[in-house]
Amino acid sequence: MNYSPKGMYVWDAWYMSVDDKVHMYHLQQSRTEPDDPKGAQAWIGHAVTSNLIDWEEYEPAFGPDPNNDHDDIRPYTGCAVWYEGRGYFFYTMRGSNDNGRTQAIGLAFSDDGFHWERYSNNPVIIPDQEWYASVGNPIPELLDCRDLVVVADPDGKGWYGYYATRIPGTELPETSVIACVSSVDLIHWEHLPPAFAPNKYAVIEVPDVFKLNGKWYMTCLTGEHYGNRGIFSDPNIREGTIYAVADNPQGPFVELNDNVLIGAHTAALLSCRTVLFKEERYIMYTDRERCNRSDSGGSAYGTISTPKLLDTDGDRLFVKYSPLIELHVIDELITPDKPPVIEQDTELRVWPYHWRMSSVKWVRSADGITGSSRTGWGVLSFDESAESFIYEADITIEEGGSAGLAIRFDDHNYGAIVALDATEQSVFYGETMEFNFVEKRLSKICIARPFHLSIINRLEHVEVYLDDELKLAFSRYRGIGGHIGLFVDRAQARFENIRFRVLNVSRTDI
Repeated sequence: MNYSPKGMYVWDAWYMSVDDKVHMYHLQQSRTEPDDPKGAQAWIGHAVTSNLIDWEEYEPAFGPDPNNDHDDIRPYTGCAVWYEGRGYFFYTMRGSNDNGRTQAIGLAFSDDGFHWERYSNNPVIIPDQEWYASVGNPIPELLDCRDLVVVADPDGKGWYGYYATRIPGTELPETSVIACVSSVDLIHWEHLPPAFAPNKYAVIEVPDVFKLNGKWYMTCLTGEHYGNRGIFSDPNIREGTIYAVADNPQGPFVELNDNVLIGAHTAALLSCRTVLFKEERYIMYTDRERCNRSDSGGSAYGTISTPKLLDTDGDRLFVKYSPLIELHVIDELITPDKPPVIEQDTELRVWPYHWRMSSVKWVRSADGITGSSRTGWGVLSFDESAESFIYEADITIEEGGSAGLAIRFDDHNYGAIVALDATEQSVFYGETMEFNFVEKRLSKICIARPFHLSIINRLEHVEVYLDDELKLAFSRYRGIGGHIGLFVDRAQARFENIRFRVLNVSRTDI
């Protein structure tokens, strides 16, 4: 499932399809040893899959060149293209001559995807000053030129490339752009005007570009920690991946009113990249972790996520549930034909503290379960539990309020709620009893309309889908393995087609 090499964190990853296999190349860092930008962990990792779920680890694919002080520290992000029986591997060159502050894009070749040899005339791309930045302009002693992604020209005339760089400007958010270059041979590149120049982000990086349902899309990683605030259309998001749309691959790419593809308030995902697999476009990203696998630990890199589908609704791009994860379902504890087992003392559970008086009335019928409350919230507890699972139901808020699914509950009534909120028009994850940890995404929640709410919980990694669209994704450690149930807060809601399936998830990183 989630993948990282033994003993390593993973961050930026990119993919190359060869026949019926997908090769993944990724940046990595030791989980236990101090970082060494010239050591073994500075090599780019390599894994291969035939289903996007199960990965086989191979020897690292590519590393620093100790004989070139412009290319002798950890290569940064790039891409890989398989064309006419040959692999083209683009990477960000960094050197000890200036401690990696001046970047360029290099190239390597392979006949098998496993062994790569540098091009003798690297770098193949440095920013053209007619359009873009130079060393010291706009930033002293620094040149951004990284994260190249390459796509085929749809007219069959060669290739387009996109990379993160800057243009001259007086304030940092005015300068960050995604450059556009073109080539007929994947070796020699000509610069074009910026494909995406939003004029408002301190940093946009790790771009991806693809065509889907007749439109061209660009995704970029950004966040408030780079140096400016209020940059996402959803104020609940602080770090994540935005997207923009264009009619042709050169751009200009333009954001919609809702610019968030995926994101979170804390422990947000990193570095989305996509791959075309069996004629469908899938997206994967880095699922972040916390040091020492504790919610109080510092933010760390993580593992490569399971695959999700990409889809569009008009111009709007969104991430969609992929049933590929169901390859790892090992048990079905609740189905529409096998209803949940309700805990015997559920009406006496303390919601909250110690007054034994429920705020919610629960009624079971042939069609499902209905919960209603005028003034408070409550949970109907089930006996079932698991550390990794798919938990889903059709939920209709008939009046009020909010309703959803309860997970990770212990015997002291501490757990988490994943719910639809018709009052705030959002989907949220909140931890009881105080609800002092909340992840939230704005979403249109209509009264009397059934919604399909589903949770995929893989150990600490949580994903929340609304009608199969990914709304929340983040990591959280508290309560893994607790009981599940239903939740109602100042609402009347009906729960139908409840299903709880156990996933076989084991750690591959230790």
